[in-house]
Amino acid sequence: MFLCAAPLLAAPLLAAPAQASTDVLDRAALRAVLGPGSARASRAHASPLPLPERTHASAAAASAGELARIARSDAPRSLLVGVRAHSDMDAVATTLRALGAEPERFELTGVLAARVPSGAAAVAKLRNDPRVAFVERDRRLRAAVEEFDRPDPETGLPFTWAYDAVHAGQALAAVGGGSARVVSVLDTGLDLSHPEFTGQVARTYDAIPAGGGVTDFVGHGTFVTGLIAALDGNGLGGKGVAGSTKVMAVRASTNGNFDLSDLIRGIEFSVRAGADVINMSFAGDGFDPSGALALARALALAFDNYVLSVAAAGNNAENGNPLEVPAAFLGGRRGGIGIGLSVAATRPDGSPASFSDHNDYVSLAAPGAAANPDDCHHGVFSTLPASTSPPWQEDGCPNVFTGAGGAHYAYAEGTSFAAPIVSGLAAVVWQAERRLAPEQVAHVLMRSADGSGWNEFTGAGVVDGEAGVKLARVYDVRAPRARGRARRRGNRVRVTVARSRDRTFAGDELAGHVRYWLRVSRDGGRSYKVLARRRPRPFSKNVPIRGRRVNELVISACDRNANCGAKRVGRFRRR
Repeated sequence: MFLCAAPLLAAPLLAAPAQASTDVLDRAALRAVLGPGSARASRAHASPLPLPERTHASAAAASAGELARIARSDAPRSLLVGVRAHSDMDAVATTLRALGAEPERFELTGVLAARVPSGAAAVAKLRNDPRVAFVERDRRLRAAVEEFDRPDPETGLPFTWAYDAVHAGQALAAVGGGSARVVSVLDTGLDLSHPEFTGQVARTYDAIPAGGGVTDFVGHGTFVTGLIAALDGNGLGGKGVAGSTKVMAVRASTNGNFDLSDLIRGIEFSVRAGADVINMSFAGDGFDPSGALALARALALAFDNYVLSVAAAGNNAENGNPLEVPAAFLGGRRGGIGIGLSVAATRPDGSPASFSDHNDYVSLAAPGAAANPDDCHHGVFSTLPASTSPPWQEDGCPNVFTGAGGAHYAYAEGTSFAAPIVSGLAAVVWQAERRLAPEQVAHVLMRSADGSGWNEFTGAGVVDGEAGVKLARVYDVRAPRARGRARRRGNRVRVTVARSRDRTFAGDELAGHVRYWLRVSRDGGRSYKVLARRRPRPFSKNVPIRGRRVNELVISACDRNANCGAKRVGRFRRR
């Protein structure tokens, strides 16, 4: 079995998911304030991650444990440094250069990557800098690991049983064979010469500095991509669940190990290049709350730019069942809506694979394991590069098939291979209703999954593309209209938030359950502080006008589907 995630450190993840994901309605309400509109297609360019207003707290409060680990040695260390505000990037970069580093700037995420000559010296310099939000190690994750349109004589199951199990064919037929959405596959690269991907690749990018290409030396990225985009009807062996949907091949590893900085670079590229879904078939455990904040920021950046992130839950259920990132950052708790999806693996009968991680953040499941727990030869079936020794051969699963024209295929197991099935179907569901926001696509897939309530092993159940398309077409995508006013009294403003009736389009569901927010910006609209959140009924609040810059007041109203309307009720300067 090619493991999607192997143990990295012994420490538990603790509260990292809550640290990373924030309440999804809070993020959706803020997204409506920063850029009204429910369709990412309306955004002309990538928006930077909104960072908190400047505070005087030091980095030590947020990451004392991580700082202590970095400071133990004078040896060179690769670090990720998060700034408190985007305007702090220049100053913190100057500090890092003074330490002897050449920092790389991730402008959208508000993070700098740097190789410093001394970890101890860097901590001493950055620990009490009020412009620094956190300092952490740049750590490593590991890959989670028609000739054949017929039954495999050894199993009696079709080679492409996973495609049939999620009703991909019916879903594709309902939307015309594919999606206008683009799936970014952040992985070990892609064999661009494989005939299954002719015309299927929208863009390529190497996230590894000085890499220079996307050649897949491992096989993992090519296998994952085949589950999404292998062409059907070309006389070969593969069937991608997303049909004619285009993919981006983003290489972030040449050996199955993924450095956090390469992942952030790949995520930022995917956001800038217009990806709608990012598939992440890798995972790592042992990250405490102060050890993966840069990755958490990158995932939040994707959400704020209307990108759906999908990640493998991990393959270590039989090795302590740790929480693993990025999946634990993405899934909502116990079936709630998160900022993405955490995907578990199942066998042909829908039962959970014994190796598949189970926890409170599993969103749903997809095929990823063979029927026989003791035989990894017959898991899910997909594409391999023309010349490589795939890792699953080393684990006693040597079955590699050669199709027409010498194209290579194989079976493999892992949550690595369940995640792309969900990513591909997410694109198909999005085609059925293009006004969906990413968290709504996730909600549709979870609501329509073949399950009977949420559980920690398979989440909402096995993903069902056909049912997802049907639900997407009646899903409520219309936001309530935010209503209210602000009246000034000296240097105070009385804000009154009025009742908003939820609304929907004719023939669609009505989400209901409207909640209300009030935010203030004291820097002219660049960043916002929440003054009231998730209020179940209208309210009034007195707000002092502070500082020398314009104070802007904004109210938001969101329904249960995270459709959010926003209204600016006033801009005021202190007298």
